[in-house]
Amino acid sequence: MYTIKRAAALVGMPVASLRAWQRRYGIVNPVRSGGNYRLYDDADIAVLRRMRALVMAGWSPKEAADAVLHESPGQSIESPQRRPDLPQTWPSWTDPGATDLVRAAASLDSFAAGRLLDQRLAAGSFEYVVDTWLLPELDQLGAAWAAGTVSVAGEHVVAAAVQRRLNATFDAAAQDAARSVQVLTGLPPGCRHELGVLAFATAARRRGLALSHLGPDLPVGDWVIAVERHRPNAVVLAVPTSDDVGPAVEVVRSVARTETIVGLGGRHQAAVLEQLGRRAGGSAMALGHSIGDAAAMLQTRLRSD
Repeated sequence: MYTIKRAAALVGMPVASLRAWQRRYGIVNPVRSGGNYRLYDDADIAVLRRMRALVMAGWSPKEAADAVLHESPGQSIESPQRRPDLPQTWPSWTDPGATDLVRAAASLDSFAAGRLLDQRLAAGSFEYVVDTWLLPELDQLGAAWAAGTVSVAGEHVVAAAVQRRLNATFDAAAQDAARSVQVLTGLPPGCRHELGVLAFATAARRRGLALSHLGPDLPVGDWVIAVERHRPNAVVLAVPTSDDVGPAVEVVRSVARTETIVGLGGRHQAAVLEQLGRRAGGSAMALGHSIGDAAAMLQTRLRSD
């Protein structure tokens, strides 16, 4: 068994990146020692090495994790073929292949990030820009951080710039205050990755839905209180990481008692439905990974009920 520091050394990656891969993609599930330290076995090391080989071959960490998790018995991807549609190596911010927000993050340039966001958001509809550019860029930014090419500070610089613009667009799309709340959005307890669900909330408001956003890290009891007070037609929460699956299941089970529709977004939405099962998850629905399509889907569902 190996400590996280030793495991990172054996795999050839920073400890912070190893933690990020585990938290974001659920790639390994190390046991805990009596002192609550993570302990990795040889199988964990092999999985992490295979994932790193894919990342070094040009795959994003998300794609690499999916490939390793669905690897057939006996299959080997220790020396994967380089994908022709992806860069040959993970770009640094000075590389022409680096994405714009990654460059801004790596150079801690909040002004460049702000200018870029303003230009892009002015170039098309909010939903189109978010779905086709912003969310993919944020995925690349997260992957760059996980790979160690962008610092935590750099990720925070860009995230703050995005948050400010999403907040402004959300406020601008507000409906008549006299209308009753139709939809509540937010995140399960412990989850703070708010940008995706806030973008969805903005798209839903722009479609005319009366919506209140409850924000990140909301305890289960407060979800229940909010639902009982507002009596919304639907609740939408995002499940961006594997660590959020369990808390999201608790929220859905608690809210479902009020017969409120629960929409699920984020990378791990399907895992929540799987854990709930058919009976417990009867009022829950997966909204997919496009904020524009998700907002339209929820609006259609509310009109049909």
